[in-house]
Amino acid sequence: MFDTIARFFQSGGPMMWVILAVFAAALAVIGERLRFHLRAAREDADTLATGAAARLNDGDTAGALESLEGSSPARLLMQRAVEMSWEGATPTEIRAGVEELAIGQVPRYSRRLSDLATLASVATLAGLLGTIFGLQQSFGSLAVAEAAQKATVLAAGISQAMNTTAFGLMVAMPCLVAHTRLGSLAARRTENCDAAVVKLLNYFDTRASRSAAAFRPRQAS
Repeated sequence: MFDTIARFFQSGGPMMWVILAVFAAALAVIGERLRFHLRAAREDADTLATGAAARLNDGDTAGALESLEGSSPARLLMQRAVEMSWEGATPTEIRAGVEELAIGQVPRYSRRLSDLATLASVATLAGLLGTIFGLQQSFGSLAVAEAAQKATVLAAGISQAMNTTAFGLMVAMPCLVAHTRLGSLAARRTENCDAAVVKLLNYFDTRASRSAAAFRPRQAS
């Protein structure tokens, strides 16, 4: 098996190395994205928001912050909201502060996904370029090769052309599949984050409204 792979790679010419480098870069991006989504950002954001609100209702602000510890965008945004509330900020100020932080945090869910689409295109184009090189080698060598060697030279050039095309497509297809699947996962994570953060911000709005109503003097009947 390894001999077959080695012959396939060797007969493909220099563009095989380019495609291999693209494949390595794609694996690095996919691995980093999977690590982020399945470890750093793997959480039920709605449950986090509900738990933090429950602790805040009990007056346990420190416990709410402790429950939101982490580095995911959803956790960081809710941490900012709780911290600003603890510092005495109004709901409007809390919302503005969270929105400011969200500009840098929410895009983390879809970061580097565009790189996968680019790498898929580069792999395909590198395979096509290798095909052109292989055909040029074939027809260029036919003009100077002896009659007995023409079939061998033509076969070598066509083999290079086909191998680079095949390898380019073999790399491009997983990149496109990973781009689609990770894009869907990023969209779900973003929606969950937005819903949870809005839920917590609405909690602060409601709490402020209740506090204002409690201190509003009653009119005499």
